[in-house]
Amino acid sequence: MESTIQNIVVFDIETTGLVSEKNAIIELACCSFDNNLNDIKEYESGIMSIYGNREVQKAALDANGITMEQIKNGREASGVVKELISYFKSLRKGRNKPILAGQNSDKFDIPFLSNFFEFFGEDLTEHVNVDFTFDTMWWGRVKYTESINYKLITLCEKEGIQLVNAHRAINDTRATKDLLKTYIRCLRQEGTFPTKKEEVVRFRETFQF
Repeated sequence: MESTIQNIVVFDIETTGLVSEKNAIIELACCSFDNNLNDIKEYESGIMSIYGNREVQKAALDANGITMEQIKNGREASGVVKELISYFKSLRKGRNKPILAGQNSDKFDIPFLSNFFEFFGEDLTEHVNVDFTFDTMWWGRVKYTESINYKLITLCEKEGIQLVNAHRAINDTRATKDLLKTYIRCLRQEGTFPTKKEEVVRFRETFQF
């Protein structure tokens, strides 16, 4: 039976703050791959201007290095929504919508993306499967139970993945994609995962992808 998970979209956003209802997405990037871990395509939004009356927090810009001047000269966010819809449609396979993935994406990026679509009158769930997602922070907690933290850079260092110019969308997305592939290989017993073998086998019997 063909898996319902065919294409996975790893994505990352840069924002003007931490609250999806008050702050704006100002940069977004996606890296997708298929069920055989073959890369498909990337998408970069470029820096966007503020939509609505969204607030800008200095601490957020200090973290991602994006300036107010760049935001003021940024592209219209409505165009990015249209491009994302086209991108997601291109990754749909039959009835199977692409799966979203990211670092801390369940609590942060996906709610922001959903609100972003809603602001422009679109429904994210029409284009991607949000009922099943991959969050590399969650998998990092499973694999490294005693890590000092579960930041992207920490998890990448543990797996020997290079992360350059962190906190910019495309760089974080590429690193997260490589991290997720590493975890998937472990679960498929193509790598090393610190779990008893018999437990991995039982897990795979109920979790196939």
